[in-house]
Amino acid sequence: MTNIGNINTTLPLVQAKALHQLPAAQQQAFIHAVEALLPPHQIVRDLARRIAFSTDASFYQLTPSLILQVATPEQMAQLIKLAYSHTVAITFRAAGTSLSGQAVSDSVLIMLTPDWQECKILDNGRRIALQPGVIGARANRLLAPYGRKIGPDPASINACKVGGIAANNASGMCCGIKHNSYHTLSAMHLILADGSEVRTDDSESCATFRQSHAGLLNQLAQLSAAIKTDHPLCDHIRHQFRLKNTMGYGINALLDFTDPLDMLAHLMIGSEGTLGFIANITYHTVNVSRYRCVGLYVFSSLQEACALPAHLKALNVSAVELMDTNALRAVAHLLARFSTNPVRDGHVALLIEFGAENEHSLDNLRHSVQTLINTSAGGQAICGFTSDPATIETLWAIRKGLFPAVGAVRQSGTTVIIEDIALPLDQLAEGLHDLIQLFETHHYSEAIIFGHALDGNVHFVFTQGFDTENEVFRYQAMMEAVVTLITRKYDGTLKAEHGTGRNMAPFLSHQWGQKSVNVMRKIKSLLDPSGILNPGVMLNDNPNTHLENLKALPPVDDKVDACIECGFCEPNCPSKNFTLTPRHRIALQRRVEQLTQPEQQEIAAAFQLLGVESCAATGMCATACPVNIDTGDWVRDLRSQSNPHTKLAQFSMHHLSTITRATSKTLSLAKYASRLLSGAGMENVTRKLNKLSGRRIPVWLETTPAGTAPEHSASAQFADKVIYLTSCPNRIFGSNKNQPPLQQIVMSLLNKAQIEVILPHQVESLCCGQPWQSKGYAELAKEINGYTSQAINRLNDDNRLPVITDASSCALQFQQSGQTYWELGAFLLDRVVPRLNITPLDEAILLHTTCSSKRSKQDDILKQLTQLCVTRVVEIDDVSCCGFAGDKGFWLPELNASALAPLAKSDLSHYRRGVSNNRSCEIGLSRYSGVEFSHIAYLLDEVSR
Repeated sequence: MTNIGNINTTLPLVQAKALHQLPAAQQQAFIHAVEALLPPHQIVRDLARRIAFSTDASFYQLTPSLILQVATPEQMAQLIKLAYSHTVAITFRAAGTSLSGQAVSDSVLIMLTPDWQECKILDNGRRIALQPGVIGARANRLLAPYGRKIGPDPASINACKVGGIAANNASGMCCGIKHNSYHTLSAMHLILADGSEVRTDDSESCATFRQSHAGLLNQLAQLSAAIKTDHPLCDHIRHQFRLKNTMGYGINALLDFTDPLDMLAHLMIGSEGTLGFIANITYHTVNVSRYRCVGLYVFSSLQEACALPAHLKALNVSAVELMDTNALRAVAHLLARFSTNPVRDGHVALLIEFGAENEHSLDNLRHSVQTLINTSAGGQAICGFTSDPATIETLWAIRKGLFPAVGAVRQSGTTVIIEDIALPLDQLAEGLHDLIQLFETHHYSEAIIFGHALDGNVHFVFTQGFDTENEVFRYQAMMEAVVTLITRKYDGTLKAEHGTGRNMAPFLSHQWGQKSVNVMRKIKSLLDPSGILNPGVMLNDNPNTHLENLKALPPVDDKVDACIECGFCEPNCPSKNFTLTPRHRIALQRRVEQLTQPEQQEIAAAFQLLGVESCAATGMCATACPVNIDTGDWVRDLRSQSNPHTKLAQFSMHHLSTITRATSKTLSLAKYASRLLSGAGMENVTRKLNKLSGRRIPVWLETTPAGTAPEHSASAQFADKVIYLTSCPNRIFGSNKNQPPLQQIVMSLLNKAQIEVILPHQVESLCCGQPWQSKGYAELAKEINGYTSQAINRLNDDNRLPVITDASSCALQFQQSGQTYWELGAFLLDRVVPRLNITPLDEAILLHTTCSSKRSKQDDILKQLTQLCVTRVVEIDDVSCCGFAGDKGFWLPELNASALAPLAKSDLSHYRRGVSNNRSCEIGLSRYSGVEFSHIAYLLDEVSR
């Protein structure tokens, strides 16, 4: 037996084999065991999805042999136990925003289903318990009412999940060392490689674990004692963690704690899924300053800029973000909003944020910081200190978009490399100067530097091709030079917050020394003796592992080639839990050329549903993408290339009035039939017909209303007038039960405000064109949009009258075609509400803001309007887009159901109704929430006079 106290002993590294490397009988035994554990829909075998998940945000690619989607901690524990007993390598993946290759595998990739969303606010917000599937930003939204947040704040917080944040010990802009996962950990539910579990805040669970795993805990205690008696090693470990450091395991846990169970829990932080699975984590939260201030200042040199962070740290500012000359030039188009001055050679900017609990303290701090900047040479404001929330958001968006911005302008076919280092603060300027010299030596002139100057933690980003041997050698030489510079000259850290991964595994001993690495190997052997957990990551005996399985980014289409597969888009995608996300659609198409002809044919057939049909094409991905890639726009082009129904589309456009009336009558007949059959029965029948017909027959949802009869009532006459263009959905679908048609409500509201409503002649033939646009008939959409605009212009030839439309998607379509038509909600808030007497209802109302409102930057309008009508407005969390996508909710209802699945996990029984501003969205929301949704105009009409 190995003497665990002998820390000079180098243990052999045990790594389990990938599933496809095992003998056929062993593979089948494992697969059969998995099939007995998981339902079929949680087992992903098809080539298309396995390739789609072969990459993460890093520059590595490994195609998993099998993907398993796990729904519960119980399933996870049993699955890990299976892998342990069959010696099968497994890798955990949360959001896949990892930058060092931690979340890819050629064996079994284990992913979380959407079920892992449990959040518990504890101690009045001072702690929060989170399952690993919770997105970091959502945790902060839940904590916001308490004036708290979680400590880690990575730039990817709107996309990354808590499991990944903890497993990588991700930090961020304001986090530093003090508030990272390691230092804010309160409790953990962890699952080890043998399938055993422990909940560290449960005394019974701890007692059971201490008994069953006494040997493990004793050996951790012995290892801790051995380190503590080795004073040089003990000092070395402390020294390594004086800076931000995610290189290797957090072996400071062996020094910081006396209870081996505390050591074990803290070793999980930053272990990158190589020691166990974090099934739940409870954080101590941190205070959010009530008042905050942000400014962006430029300095003429690195020396001048780097002289400030130490002084700013003494003032206890929250964040200082450094951006070098190339970084500033990469976002010059965004900086133009604040300054038109050119970025000169040598310029370095600092984005500075500080906060306080009251305005007086904030003013004092602002004065101190401003004085410090004024007395420094060369400090000039790009944007002076501001407390305006919108400006603050814009400034931080500039900083957070730096990494993808480089990717957007890279040469076609190259990938983007991002590394992060930490240097002693007093050597920051010198270290960055040396780093820039390395860029020049190795011909990376486009490289940019940015990062968290308060902690001496900076990132450098450059573009790299891996298509030739020379390019790989150039990259190898560059990384070896960086390793030498950072570890030997500056005694810094090679990975400050992105994790060791595959990229830095070969260089672990360069930073830590072999004795410390031996400690890490012993920890790995204790907790994962069979080497099944994420082999190849963190500890790896292959000196060239960072040069293998490199990911290329070949061109696919000009509209999406700027994508670097960062995954920022995914939380906004309604199909993320149904088929693929924008990132995965692009990733899959990029990898097709690597496949054989039969495999390419298989992918092409699968992509029709996975990539083309199931994309909502609402453009919500663009709102989260740092470089505004609208994958839906690309998908619409793909649809146009394979549209089989062009003549039918042309017919529908030229006979819109007839089709609208026929559809409305059909809906009324269907509604009547549903009363005979029951709503649920009607839906079940049409769902079966939809599948049998290859989606040629639409699904009739229980909440589908009857058709509406054309409204011809005349408006009262007033001096102020408005042209009201009713949308197609509101000309087809009737209102909810016991409600008059929306057109009647709009007239009522506007007449109350003494505004006359003018309805266009032959309105049944008018349309914004969005139904054709979304299906790939761009020319037809343009034609009918133009026809409609001409009809409105004839009625409003001097553009004297405002024009309103009652669907947010139509308003956006008109906006994109250059028309200045009002969305109804915006018009009501701006022009109608000031003329009304409103008596708010003492009621809580659900609010869904549509994707088109968000894209047109009018998402706050609907909220303001609703707040005027009721005492409490509750926005639907975790639903960025409802996925109804025009009429797609009828033809592909699985998309709508998947997008709205979070509603099923919320208790909405005490809500009587909800509001939105798009009729088809309201139908889907009503169906999957159990709450009746209608246009906000109904509520405003009810509370006003």
